[in-house]
Amino acid sequence: MNPFVVFLISSLAGVIIIPVLLTISKKTNFLVDVPEGDTLKIHKKNIPLLGGLAILASSCIGAVIFFWQQPGLEIVVIFIGLLVIFFLGFWDDLKWKHISTIKPMLKFPLLLTCAFVPAFILALVEIRFNFVPIYIISLLLGFTYIFISINAVNYQDGMDGLVGGEVCISLLGFTFLSAMLGNSFGLVISFISLGAVSAFLVFNFPPAKVFMGDSGAYSLGFILAVLAMLFSKPYNTYSILGPVFIIGLPIFDGVYTNIRRLLAGKSIFLGDRSHFYDKLLQKGFSTKKTLAICFSLQLLLVFIGVLIYK
Repeated sequence: MNPFVVFLISSLAGVIIIPVLLTISKKTNFLVDVPEGDTLKIHKKNIPLLGGLAILASSCIGAVIFFWQQPGLEIVVIFIGLLVIFFLGFWDDLKWKHISTIKPMLKFPLLLTCAFVPAFILALVEIRFNFVPIYIISLLLGFTYIFISINAVNYQDGMDGLVGGEVCISLLGFTFLSAMLGNSFGLVISFISLGAVSAFLVFNFPPAKVFMGDSGAYSLGFILAVLAMLFSKPYNTYSILGPVFIIGLPIFDGVYTNIRRLLAGKSIFLGDRSHFYDKLLQKGFSTKKTLAICFSLQLLLVFIGVLIYK
C-alpha cells in the first residue's frame, strides 16, 4: 500500500471529524478550556479541547485502512499504546485543566504507569530503545524516552499553532529519514500521524478554533518516541542523537524547563510562562513572528538530526 494514501486518508478524516466535534462542543459545552481562574491562560474565550480526540480518531482510521491492506501486529500494538497515553491526557483535560486543581502527587505515578505500560507492550513486538540491546535495559530506556517525550511535547502546547507545527516538522524529518533508509513501516507511521496533525493545524492556527489538550500533546509525544525507537541501533550514538534533534525544540526546551523548575524548588507539573516561546512573546514579538522563529529553529534542528543519523 502506498504510504502517501494513508496520509490522505488520515488528513481527510481529520478535516471531517474536527468540525463535527466543534459542533457537538458548541451545543453541549463539553470539554472546553475556560480561561477564567488561571493566570497561565492567554486565550480570552472558551476553546474546545477536542483536538486530541480528532487526532486520535483520524490516526486510527488511517491505521485501520493500512492494517486492512497489510495486517501486522506492530501497528496494532503501537495504537494500543497510543490509546493508553491518550486516555491519560483525556483524564487530565477533564479533571486537571486548571492549575488550582492539579495534584502532582497523583499525576506523577499515573504518568509513570501510563508511560511504562506502552513501553512494555511495544517491547513484546521488539519495538524497543535498542541502544543497549539487553531486554530490561532497552525496555527501561524506552519507558524513559516515552515519559520525556510526552511531557516535552506537552510543554510546547502554550500558544496557537505551535506544538502542531513543530510536530509536523519533526514528522517530516522522520518521513525523510524513513524514505532515505527504506524503512517502510516508519514511513507509514510518519505519514499517518502527519496527516492527522496537518488536519488539526487547519483549525489550530491563530486564532485557534480548537486545542489539542493534554490528550493530543501526550499522543503526539508518544508517536515521536515510537519513531525514535524504530530508528535506534545497538551501541550507535548517532542513532540516538539523530532522533533527539529530529524531535527538536520540544526536547531541548522541555529538558531545560525541568532543570530550571527543579533548581528553583518548583514542581515540574506546575506550569509557568518561561518557555522559549514565552520569552519571545515577552520581548514583543508577535504571535506570527514567534511561530516563524520557532518553526525555523525546529527546521534547523531536524536538518541537523537527519545529518547526524546519516
